[in-house]
Amino acid sequence: MKKLLLVLVVIVSTASCKSDKKPSIEVPKTTVEKIAHQAGIQSWDSVQQVKFTFDVGKAGRTMYQRNWTWNKKTGDVTLIAPPDTVHYNRNKPLDSIQKSADRAFVNDTYWLIPEFKFATDKGTEIIEKTSVLAPISKDTLDMFTIIYRSDGGYTPGDAYDIYYDKDYKLREWVYRQGNDTIIYMMTTFEQFETYNGITIARDHRTPDRMTRIYLRNIEFTK
Repeated sequence: MKKLLLVLVVIVSTASCKSDKKPSIEVPKTTVEKIAHQAGIQSWDSVQQVKFTFDVGKAGRTMYQRNWTWNKKTGDVTLIAPPDTVHYNRNKPLDSIQKSADRAFVNDTYWLIPEFKFATDKGTEIIEKTSVLAPISKDTLDMFTIIYRSDGGYTPGDAYDIYYDKDYKLREWVYRQGNDTIIYMMTTFEQFETYNGITIARDHRTPDRMTRIYLRNIEFTK
């Protein structure tokens, strides 16, 4: 388990707030709702089980990976991070190993479905801007900043700057720890694919394209 703990604490991006969720969106009105709708949130409620692999690569080498199985209805989660496996239920008290696993789970699902998180996470503040210069591509895109409340969750007070196109598809994001002005990490959104009505950006690259966060083996079972 020592190896597992070492892997779990090296989170590439923030583990978003572990907060209660609002109901899914039926008629999109706000920017974040339109972004979530474009990504297929209307299909999310019917999903019962989620499976995916979260890979982190550096200079073409895989640094580590985590394999997840999540039953949305029961809250049961299985993490396989070779050579270790952790089983737990998100609705029950967690021991220290399970808490480390859950922190990684929240982080990795944030990469998987950020569009849904923006629209449904509670305790957030959203600030919008139009026609701004995106930091990686230098394209002119619309953007919003989402700031998480400073109480509760695994990483309270964090902020993301989200850049999206006219079709409400995400193109880049910036993570700022504790809503600081210093950029902790920024990546692209690439390789969009649709699974059972839900569109996922499988590939994320840093500006130098040396670090890669890649999602694979994605399954949304209804």
